[in-house]
Amino acid sequence: MRKIFTVLTAGLLAMILAGCGATPGTSDSEYAAKYKAAVEPLAHVATVDASYKSAGGMGRSGDVFLHADTSDRETMLDVLREAFPALVDSAAGDPEVNLAIQVISADGASAVSPTDLGYSGTGSLTSYRQFLGK
Repeated sequence: MRKIFTVLTAGLLAMILAGCGATPGTSDSEYAAKYKAAVEPLAHVATVDASYKSAGGMGRSGDVFLHADTSDRETMLDVLREAFPALVDSAAGDPEVNLAIQVISADGASAVSPTDLGYSGTGSLTSYRQFLGK
């Protein structure tokens, strides 16, 4: 009886931990590539660095850094106004993730982020969606 209980407990634990992972068949690099593809074609975006990391049931985090072809702050804010909802839309159906989003100037001296648009949340997809009304 004790062996059966042990096997059932181990099986239940394995199922619970498996549920904490990313969507089956989707790797961290695939998430990063999807976020990158959502913003690469935008005007004034020279390059995009995107990363995504699943921490084995302890949460997920990612970064999307858009390198602008300009250092003009207003143009960078315009890029962010397009990129921010595009990224959130591209993440529809994805697991919750804390996602840092920045538009970095061509000279690397400055950057803008969702806080420059009035956002003051936690950086999670849920809080981004709430801010954007999605």
